[in-house]
Amino acid sequence: MVITFPTNTDETIRAIRGVIGRDIYMNITVTTSGCSLCGYDPVNNASKDPFCSGCGGLYWIPITEDISESGHVRWYPFDEARYEHGGAVFDGDCIVTIAYTSGNLENVRRANYFLVDGMKMTMDKYTLRGVPQLNRIRIFLREDGR
Repeated sequence: MVITFPTNTDETIRAIRGVIGRDIYMNITVTTSGCSLCGYDPVNNASKDPFCSGCGGLYWIPITEDISESGHVRWYPFDEARYEHGGAVFDGDCIVTIAYTSGNLENVRRANYFLVDGMKMTMDKYTLRGVPQLNRIRIFLREDGR
């Protein structure tokens, strides 16, 4: 039996995501900058003032950017339970599915954290999905601090 997929599968998935998708934000470190309140110690690659109120003694301050992407968001409990020999398997608090592009994949890998429906989330793992070719990224998230 030969399975034939419609030629517009990717367009259909994007259209569905456009209707049911919600904006998520990936916080990415763009660059770092030196603290303007204290001096730099090149030996330790840190601040000369370990109690600096601006950098906390690190000297380097990360400059971040929030990148928005539309995705399908599902909160725990998910549609179906995943049971193994030892019981139910916990896959995270939230699963977000976004379009697969090289830019999105790089942003997912570099993300410090995610903002989903106003909640700060950290990534457990991600998987690439799609048939016949990869067309989406599924991101398993956990509420920050849990």
